[in-house]
Amino acid sequence: MLLTIFTPTYNRAHLLPSLFSSLQKQGIKNFEWLIVDDGSEDDTVGTVAKFQKETNFPINYIYQENQGKHVAINTGVKNASTELFLTVDSDDEIMENAIEKTLVLLPSFLENQNIAAICFPIYSDNTKKTITNKEIEFNQAVLNSIELKNNYGITGEFTYLFKTKILKQYPFPYFAGEKFVKESVVYKRIDRIYKNMYVNQSIVKAEYLEGGLSSNFRNLMEKNPKGSALAYLEIVNDKRLSFEERKEAFSHYWYFENISKQHSLLQRLFHVKNKDIIFDFILKKLK
Repeated sequence: MLLTIFTPTYNRAHLLPSLFSSLQKQGIKNFEWLIVDDGSEDDTVGTVAKFQKETNFPINYIYQENQGKHVAINTGVKNASTELFLTVDSDDEIMENAIEKTLVLLPSFLENQNIAAICFPIYSDNTKKTITNKEIEFNQAVLNSIELKNNYGITGEFTYLFKTKILKQYPFPYFAGEKFVKESVVYKRIDRIYKNMYVNQSIVKAEYLEGGLSSNFRNLMEKNPKGSALAYLEIVNDKRLSFEERKEAFSHYWYFENISKQHSLLQRLFHVKNKDIIFDFILKKLK
Protein backbone atom coordinates (compact mmCIF):
# COMPACT_ATOMS: atom_id res chain seq x y z
CA MET A 1 0.00 0.00 0.00
CA LEU A 2 1.52 3.29 -1.15
CA LEU A 3 -0.89 6.00 -0.07
CA THR A 4 -3.07 6.94 2.88
CA ILE A 5 -6.01 9.15 1.95
CA PHE A 6 -6.88 10.73 5.27
CA THR A 7 -10.19 12.34 6.23
CA PRO A 8 -10.78 14.04 9.58
CA THR A 9 -14.51 14.35 10.23
CA TYR A 10 -16.97 15.71 12.77
CA ASN A 11 -20.74 15.30 12.33
CA ARG A 12 -20.39 14.97 8.54
CA ALA A 13 -22.10 11.60 8.00
CA HIS A 14 -24.37 13.19 5.39
CA LEU A 15 -21.37 14.37 3.32
CA LEU A 16 -19.11 11.33 3.48
CA PRO A 17 -21.03 9.29 0.83
CA SER A 18 -19.98 11.74 -1.92
CA LEU A 19 -16.32 11.43 -0.97
CA PHE A 20 -16.64 7.66 -0.72
CA SER A 21 -18.21 7.51 -4.17
CA SER A 22 -15.34 9.54 -5.63
CA LEU A 23 -12.83 7.12 -4.12
CA GLN A 24 -14.70 4.13 -5.51
CA LYS A 25 -14.46 5.61 -9.00
CA GLN A 26 -10.66 5.67 -8.98
CA GLY A 27 -9.19 3.33 -11.58
CA ILE A 28 -6.19 2.52 -9.37
CA LYS A 29 -6.85 1.69 -5.74
CA ASN A 30 -3.42 1.28 -4.15
CA PHE A 31 -4.54 3.38 -1.20
CA GLU A 32 -6.21 3.06 2.16
CA TRP A 33 -8.86 5.46 3.42
CA LEU A 34 -8.14 6.45 7.00
CA ILE A 35 -11.01 8.24 8.76
CA VAL A 36 -10.51 9.89 12.14
CA ASP A 37 -13.86 10.70 13.70
CA ASP A 38 -13.36 13.64 16.06
CA GLY A 39 -16.21 12.83 18.43
CA SER A 40 -19.16 12.89 16.01
CA GLU A 41 -22.63 12.70 17.53
CA ASP A 42 -24.38 11.72 14.29
CA ASP A 43 -24.28 8.28 12.66
CA THR A 44 -20.77 8.57 11.26
CA VAL A 45 -19.80 5.19 12.70
CA GLY A 46 -22.78 3.50 11.02
CA THR A 47 -22.13 5.29 7.74
CA VAL A 48 -18.50 4.17 7.69
CA ALA A 49 -19.48 0.60 8.63
CA LYS A 50 -21.70 0.54 5.55
CA PHE A 51 -18.81 1.76 3.40
CA GLN A 52 -16.57 -0.99 4.77
CA LYS A 53 -19.05 -3.63 3.60
CA GLU A 54 -19.31 -2.17 0.10
CA THR A 55 -15.73 -1.20 -0.66
CA ASN A 56 -12.90 -2.88 -2.56
CA PHE A 57 -10.16 -0.87 -0.82
CA PRO A 58 -9.19 -0.77 2.89
CA ILE A 59 -11.09 1.65 5.14
CA ASN A 60 -9.72 2.21 8.63
CA TYR A 61 -11.88 4.07 11.15
CA ILE A 62 -10.65 5.65 14.39
CA TYR A 63 -12.90 7.40 16.90
CA GLN A 64 -11.59 9.95 19.38
CA GLU A 65 -13.08 12.50 21.76
CA ASN A 66 -13.78 15.86 20.15
CA GLN A 67 -10.47 17.74 20.30
CA GLY A 68 -10.33 19.60 17.00
CA LYS A 69 -9.19 18.92 13.46
CA HIS A 70 -5.51 19.49 14.26
CA VAL A 71 -5.54 16.73 16.88
CA ALA A 72 -7.41 14.47 14.44
CA ILE A 73 -4.62 15.09 11.93
CA ASN A 74 -2.04 14.14 14.57
CA THR A 75 -3.95 10.90 15.17
CA GLY A 76 -4.12 10.19 11.45
CA VAL A 77 -0.42 10.79 10.84
CA LYS A 78 0.52 8.69 13.86
CA ASN A 79 -1.53 5.75 12.56
CA ALA A 80 -0.42 6.01 8.92
CA SER A 81 1.97 3.28 7.77
CA THR A 82 2.16 4.16 4.07
CA GLU A 83 4.85 6.18 2.33
CA LEU A 84 2.50 8.99 1.27
CA PHE A 85 -0.22 10.93 3.12
CA LEU A 86 -2.98 12.96 1.47
CA THR A 87 -5.64 14.85 3.44
CA VAL A 88 -9.06 15.16 1.82
CA ASP A 89 -11.71 16.89 3.93
CA SER A 90 -15.10 15.29 4.46
CA ASP A 91 -16.90 17.91 2.36
CA ASP A 92 -14.54 17.52 -0.61
CA GLU A 93 -14.25 14.93 -3.38
CA ILE A 94 -11.26 13.41 -5.11
CA MET A 95 -11.35 14.02 -8.85
CA GLU A 96 -11.50 11.44 -11.61
CA ASN A 97 -8.13 9.80 -12.34
CA ALA A 98 -6.54 11.57 -9.36
CA ILE A 99 -4.45 8.55 -8.41
CA GLU A 100 -3.13 8.19 -11.97
CA LYS A 101 -2.17 11.87 -12.02
CA THR A 102 -0.31 11.40 -8.76
CA LEU A 103 1.59 8.29 -9.84
CA VAL A 104 3.09 10.09 -12.83
CA LEU A 105 4.72 12.62 -10.50
CA LEU A 106 6.07 10.19 -7.92
CA PRO A 107 9.49 9.16 -9.36
CA SER A 108 11.04 12.64 -9.26
CA PHE A 109 9.19 13.48 -6.03
CA LEU A 110 10.33 10.42 -4.07
CA GLU A 111 13.96 10.54 -5.18
CA ASN A 112 14.44 14.18 -4.10
CA GLN A 113 14.98 14.24 -0.33
CA ASN A 114 14.56 18.03 -0.24
CA ILE A 115 10.91 17.92 -1.35
CA ALA A 116 8.29 17.42 1.37
CA ALA A 117 5.06 17.49 -0.65
CA ILE A 118 3.40 17.74 -4.02
CA CYS A 119 0.98 20.67 -3.99
CA PHE A 120 -2.11 20.51 -6.20
CA PRO A 121 -4.32 23.61 -6.52
CA ILE A 122 -7.81 22.88 -5.18
CA TYR A 123 -10.55 23.07 -7.79
CA SER A 124 -13.74 24.93 -6.88
CA ASP A 125 -16.80 23.02 -8.03
CA ASN A 126 -19.03 26.10 -8.05
CA THR A 127 -16.67 28.64 -9.67
CA LYS A 128 -15.18 26.03 -12.05
CA LYS A 129 -11.62 27.22 -11.48
CA THR A 130 -8.82 26.67 -9.00
CA ILE A 131 -8.85 28.45 -5.66
CA THR A 132 -5.76 30.50 -6.51
CA ASN A 133 -5.42 34.20 -7.17
CA LYS A 134 -4.25 33.53 -10.74
CA GLU A 135 -3.81 30.69 -13.17
CA ILE A 136 -0.73 28.53 -12.70
CA GLU A 137 1.02 28.61 -16.06
CA PHE A 138 3.95 26.26 -15.36
CA ASN A 139 3.55 22.46 -15.37
CA GLN A 140 5.57 21.96 -12.21
CA ALA A 141 8.12 23.86 -10.14
CA VAL A 142 10.16 22.96 -7.06
CA LEU A 143 10.17 25.84 -4.59
CA ASN A 144 8.75 26.93 -1.24
CA SER A 145 5.60 28.97 -0.69
CA ILE A 146 7.51 32.25 -0.38
CA GLU A 147 9.24 31.65 -3.70
CA LEU A 148 5.90 30.71 -5.26
CA LYS A 149 4.51 34.08 -4.21
CA ASN A 150 7.61 36.18 -4.98
CA ASN A 151 8.60 34.51 -8.26
CA TYR A 152 5.17 33.80 -9.73
CA GLY A 153 2.76 35.97 -7.72
CA ILE A 154 0.68 32.91 -6.81
CA THR A 155 -1.22 32.35 -3.58
CA GLY A 156 -4.22 30.17 -2.84
CA GLU A 157 -5.49 26.84 -1.55
CA PHE A 158 -3.60 23.62 -2.25
CA THR A 159 -3.94 19.93 -1.55
CA TYR A 160 -0.70 18.61 -0.03
CA LEU A 161 0.52 15.10 -0.79
CA PHE A 162 3.16 14.65 1.91
CA LYS A 163 5.90 12.17 2.47
CA THR A 164 4.59 10.57 5.65
CA LYS A 165 7.99 10.35 7.33
CA ILE A 166 8.37 14.12 7.11
CA LEU A 167 4.86 14.85 8.37
CA LYS A 168 5.47 12.60 11.39
CA GLN A 169 8.26 14.96 12.46
CA TYR A 170 5.91 17.96 12.68
CA PRO A 171 2.89 17.25 14.91
CA PHE A 172 0.42 20.03 15.63
CA PRO A 173 0.82 21.70 19.02
CA TYR A 174 -1.96 21.10 21.52
CA PHE A 175 -3.39 23.66 23.95
CA ALA A 176 -5.67 22.39 26.69
CA GLY A 177 -9.21 23.71 26.29
CA GLU A 178 -8.68 24.76 22.66
CA LYS A 179 -9.87 22.91 19.58
CA PHE A 180 -8.33 24.82 16.69
CA VAL A 181 -4.85 25.53 15.38
CA LYS A 182 -4.33 26.80 11.83
CA GLU A 183 -2.86 24.17 9.53
CA SER A 184 -0.41 26.80 8.32
CA VAL A 185 1.49 26.47 11.62
CA VAL A 186 2.80 23.05 10.59
CA TYR A 187 2.97 23.80 6.87
CA LYS A 188 5.11 26.89 7.45
CA ARG A 189 7.49 24.98 9.72
CA ILE A 190 8.00 22.37 7.03
CA ASP A 191 8.21 25.07 4.37
CA ARG A 192 11.22 26.66 6.07
CA ILE A 193 13.22 23.43 5.75
CA TYR A 194 11.93 21.72 2.62
CA LYS A 195 10.75 22.60 -0.88
CA ASN A 196 7.44 21.58 -2.44
CA MET A 197 6.66 20.42 -5.94
CA TYR A 198 3.88 22.75 -7.16
CA VAL A 199 1.88 21.55 -10.16
CA ASN A 200 -0.88 23.10 -12.27
CA GLN A 201 -3.38 20.22 -12.11
CA SER A 202 -5.96 19.47 -9.43
CA ILE A 203 -6.88 16.18 -7.77
CA VAL A 204 -9.43 17.47 -5.22
CA LYS A 205 -12.54 19.57 -5.78
CA ALA A 206 -14.39 21.54 -3.16
CA GLU A 207 -17.36 23.84 -2.91
CA TYR A 208 -15.83 27.25 -2.27
CA LEU A 209 -17.83 30.29 -1.20
CA GLU A 210 -15.68 33.39 -1.57
CA GLY A 211 -15.68 35.56 1.54
CA GLY A 212 -18.04 33.26 3.34
CA LEU A 213 -15.70 32.30 6.15
CA SER A 214 -14.20 35.64 7.19
CA SER A 215 -16.35 36.56 10.19
CA ASN A 216 -16.86 33.00 11.40
CA PHE A 217 -13.15 32.30 11.06
CA ARG A 218 -12.30 35.33 13.19
CA ASN A 219 -14.68 34.12 15.89
CA LEU A 220 -13.09 30.69 15.72
CA MET A 221 -9.64 32.16 16.24
CA GLU A 222 -10.81 34.27 19.18
CA LYS A 223 -12.22 31.16 20.84
CA ASN A 224 -8.81 29.53 20.45
CA PRO A 225 -6.42 32.41 21.18
CA LYS A 226 -3.36 30.39 22.23
CA GLY A 227 -3.21 28.56 18.93
CA SER A 228 -4.02 31.76 17.06
CA ALA A 229 -1.22 33.67 18.79
CA LEU A 230 1.20 30.91 17.84
CA ALA A 231 0.10 31.03 14.20
CA TYR A 232 0.92 34.74 13.98
CA LEU A 233 4.15 34.34 15.94
CA GLU A 234 5.31 31.89 13.28
CA ILE A 235 4.84 34.66 10.71
CA VAL A 236 6.53 37.29 12.89
CA ASN A 237 9.63 35.11 13.19
CA ASP A 238 9.80 34.11 9.52
CA LYS A 239 12.85 35.97 8.20
CA ARG A 240 11.86 35.27 4.61
CA LEU A 241 8.94 37.69 4.85
CA SER A 242 9.09 41.46 4.50
CA PHE A 243 9.29 43.71 7.54
CA GLU A 244 5.81 45.07 6.78
CA GLU A 245 4.27 41.59 6.66
CA ARG A 246 5.89 40.68 9.95
CA LYS A 247 4.81 43.94 11.59
CA GLU A 248 1.21 43.29 10.63
CA ALA A 249 1.43 39.76 12.00
CA PHE A 250 2.87 41.12 15.26
CA SER A 251 -0.24 43.21 15.90
CA HIS A 252 -2.40 40.08 15.54
CA TYR A 253 -0.01 38.09 17.72
CA TRP A 254 -0.27 40.72 20.44
CA TYR A 255 -4.06 40.82 20.14
CA PHE A 256 -4.46 37.09 20.68
CA GLU A 257 -1.88 37.03 23.44
CA ASN A 258 -3.98 39.66 25.23
CA ILE A 259 -7.02 37.39 24.96
CA SER A 260 -5.25 34.21 26.02
CA LYS A 261 -3.19 35.74 28.85
CA GLN A 262 -0.90 32.72 28.62
CA HIS A 263 2.37 34.64 28.75
CA SER A 264 3.70 37.58 30.70
CA LEU A 265 4.73 40.76 28.90
CA LEU A 266 8.40 39.78 29.04
CA GLN A 267 7.68 36.25 27.78
CA ARG A 268 5.76 37.63 24.81
CA LEU A 269 8.62 39.95 23.89
CA PHE A 270 11.21 37.20 24.37
CA HIS A 271 9.41 34.99 21.82
CA VAL A 272 9.85 37.66 19.12
CA LYS A 273 13.23 37.22 17.44
CA ASN A 274 13.35 40.54 15.55
CA LYS A 275 13.38 43.26 18.18
CA ASP A 276 13.01 46.02 15.56
CA ILE A 277 9.39 44.92 15.21
CA ILE A 278 8.90 45.42 18.95
CA PHE A 279 10.48 48.89 18.85
CA ASP A 280 8.24 49.86 15.94
CA PHE A 281 5.20 48.64 17.85
CA ILE A 282 6.16 50.58 21.01
CA LEU A 283 6.81 53.79 19.07
CA LYS A 284 3.34 53.60 17.52
CA LYS A 285 1.80 53.15 20.96
CA LEU A 286 3.67 56.20 22.30
CA LYS A 287 2.49 58.51 19.53
